[in-house]
Amino acid sequence: MGLRQDFELFCTATSLRGVAKTVKAPTRPLRCIWTAYVAAMAAFLVTCVCFIVTDYLSYRTVIQTTVVLNDPGLSWPAVTVCGHYPFTESGRQLWQSGQILSPTNFSRMLRAHALKMFDAGNHIGAEEILASDSKRVYYQNLEPDDAEKLSHTAQQLFIFCINATGSFMEMSSGDGCAMQLKLISLPDYFNCFQVQAFVQDAFQQASGFRVQLQEHDRFPEPTDRGIHVAPGKMVEMAYQPVRLIEVGSPTDACLPETIASSRRVLDLGRDFAYSQEGCLRQELGRIVLKACGCHFADLLRETPPNATHPYCGDYRRGVEPVLRSRACLQSLNLPSLRANLGDTHCLKPCHYHDFEMVSSKTIWRAADWQLHWLALQAKSFRDLAEASERLADLTASSEQRRQAEASIQSAKNSLRDFLTAKNLTAISGPQVLEPSGRDFAYITVRRQTRNTIQKTETLSLSFSALMSQVGGLSSLTLGLTCAFAVELLELCLLKRHRKKVSKASEGCAEVADNSLVPQQLQQQRE
Repeated sequence: MGLRQDFELFCTATSLRGVAKTVKAPTRPLRCIWTAYVAAMAAFLVTCVCFIVTDYLSYRTVIQTTVVLNDPGLSWPAVTVCGHYPFTESGRQLWQSGQILSPTNFSRMLRAHALKMFDAGNHIGAEEILASDSKRVYYQNLEPDDAEKLSHTAQQLFIFCINATGSFMEMSSGDGCAMQLKLISLPDYFNCFQVQAFVQDAFQQASGFRVQLQEHDRFPEPTDRGIHVAPGKMVEMAYQPVRLIEVGSPTDACLPETIASSRRVLDLGRDFAYSQEGCLRQELGRIVLKACGCHFADLLRETPPNATHPYCGDYRRGVEPVLRSRACLQSLNLPSLRANLGDTHCLKPCHYHDFEMVSSKTIWRAADWQLHWLALQAKSFRDLAEASERLADLTASSEQRRQAEASIQSAKNSLRDFLTAKNLTAISGPQVLEPSGRDFAYITVRRQTRNTIQKTETLSLSFSALMSQVGGLSSLTLGLTCAFAVELLELCLLKRHRKKVSKASEGCAEVADNSLVPQQLQQQRE
């Protein structure tokens, strides 16, 4: 049986719709019509399957939003507070004594460098140097420890905090606010403090400041994601937790939660939990340090700047090194490096939280005497706790114990003045707050509801949906099923079996012909 006969047999026996008609139709025109139908349906099926497979391989996703009612498992967010004006009265004293480079002397240094450039005929270079007279560049011309000394301490930034759980409220101040405060040094704000525990109310001392809510222990981005708070305002920050669950795919990979939780990022020796933004800043900081030999203040600094590896904008080492560092930074093409790192090393976590925040504000009319007594309470209770700890220390010297007892007595006297005062509006004794630092704001951070909005990312076309769509199209066009694969296998096996039978038949015929040869030879001889 030839190839044509095999094909006709397959067409008459297959389960594909219309294929049998291409052979069995009684007239030639009908066979042509059925042949055209089969060819058109086959082309349509192949085209549609190609589109579906392409859509599947693009790994498009959709977001499914649900509300998890009364979700107590989510921890409270961390609150990062930065003062817009970072310098304190103690910092001014350090400037006056000459212990730390002051902004005035820094400006003089820049103007001296610019004058040299101007006299040398480099007017553009002189203009660039003068443009560097900013708070961010001044930060890079200080030692890290000096930058911290100039800015607010925790006790200066927070008058006191109130931790509220139900009807129970606990007041603390300074370093005791929320029990966990983490110092973060940023060039825009110098000292920022991240409150990493349950914080309801915070009072802050500064001429305006910036506040951000973020996931616990993450490196903050107050410049990009924070909100402004003006002094003299009462601000309520009501947030709604949002849990995001990403799906990992070859085109949009993410980092599993088990791996993300084990990775950390470093800045000036302080470690933070993993985040994509923190990882990007750390890796770019490493690239800049290796290529340019300096620290870029906008990125994370794993090690503090020093004489060998200073800030890129440190003019104390001269103008030429700063210009070389600036040229090196421009040649690195950091945006392109950032995009590549975001797709390879610094993947976004597959599970993370965000906080949708709504803020409202009104005028806060706290009087000086109210702030004075509030600060006095917080300071007295803090001094009592610290002095009691020193007295309980068996290794403390007699002088230390004497100082502790004096602190306890002073704190008790201050509290007694408050408790026995007949007129609280009349401040008796020295004021706790500096007269020049009475620009305060009152912030309330609260959760809108106990619910959590959960956004789950899923593939818009899963593998099962792919197979269902392909199967539906196959059934709609040609009636193609999995049985077609068995029919093709059957055709191949039958053809192979037929070849074996044909070879065996040819071998038998040859043997029969050879058996006649001796008889013919014998007849010829006779």
